[in-house]
Amino acid sequence: MMVLVPLESASIRPLVGRSEEIDQLAELLGLGAPVPASGAVLIAGDAGVGKSRLLAELRARFRDSDWRVLLGHCLDFGDSALPYLPFTEMFGRLTTDSPALAESVAKAHPGVSRLMPGMRRLIDPDEVQALRVERGDLIEAVHAALEQLAKAVPLLVVIEDVHWADQSTREMLSFLLSRQFVQPVSVVASYRSDDLHRRHPLRAAVAEWARLPGVTRLQLAPLSDVDVRTLVQIIHPAPLAELDLHAIVVRAEGNAFFAEELVAAAELGRRTLPDDLADLLLVRLDQLDEASSLAVRATSVAGRRVSHALLSRVVDLDDGALDAALRAAVERNVLVPVGVDSYAFRHALLAEAVYDDLLPGE
Repeated sequence: MMVLVPLESASIRPLVGRSEEIDQLAELLGLGAPVPASGAVLIAGDAGVGKSRLLAELRARFRDSDWRVLLGHCLDFGDSALPYLPFTEMFGRLTTDSPALAESVAKAHPGVSRLMPGMRRLIDPDEVQALRVERGDLIEAVHAALEQLAKAVPLLVVIEDVHWADQSTREMLSFLLSRQFVQPVSVVASYRSDDLHRRHPLRAAVAEWARLPGVTRLQLAPLSDVDVRTLVQIIHPAPLAELDLHAIVVRAEGNAFFAEELVAAAELGRRTLPDDLADLLLVRLDQLDEASSLAVRATSVAGRRVSHALLSRVVDLDDGALDAALRAAVERNVLVPVGVDSYAFRHALLAEAVYDDLLPGE
């Protein structure tokens, strides 16, 4: 049994393996330019690959360079998503951190007061009534408010987890990315690329945004094996047996979150998947219909990779239904085609989680 020391705090952990990406982001967003400039970047990457950690480092760099940073998050509320949630968060935080500045913004752009708790009392009652009717003014007001904030110091707007954005947030982002700023306002938005199946509402929006002038899409690749080793050694400074370290690196497949969870499991002497990690992985299976789930479970029994011919013999579906089931699993990024006649799990740990979740009879 491996005995590990407690994990170090992720908040103070050095950024590993992303020096090229952080430098590229800083340049694209206008940091270090002789005159502060605007830019826009869409950061795509699988869940757990390190988007949030990269953005935390980016925000620190911009703050150290005297930029104002506004941060907002999209949350998974399903069909009950709150309109403009990340913008409500960032303007709400501005109200808390800089009340005088927030008050001046609300007075100059009354529409933004809708996103500022407690600021409506500063607006003329007739204007408040108008705001209830003319919802379209809000997007223009937010753009103008960001311009005002950037007059004093350059502004970086960071929005995380846009794959969970509701329609109102996507519309706001579309406007901010397409309407040029006069003042130095840069925008960066992150999303899980492995969540963007063909019918995902963000998929078409991202394709449109990426074609806009001044917008760059950056795909965050998995960490190299060397970088995962470095990350594990930072998380767990005491030396690990080479066999154990190698096993974590191989199973993590370049995913920082997977590596952290596997080290945490090893700390408890477990070689099976941690429950939290298994639950996260199995969420993808919950998104499939019964036929697709059946095909995926059968694939897990065969191992990470299985031929179409073998699946057709063991899965109780006719050829058309099996083809549709496998197509759905591929679209949801659970399986990937391999060659002309086989399928594999997108992540080995996903195959492991699905197999471990099978009942004895299955």
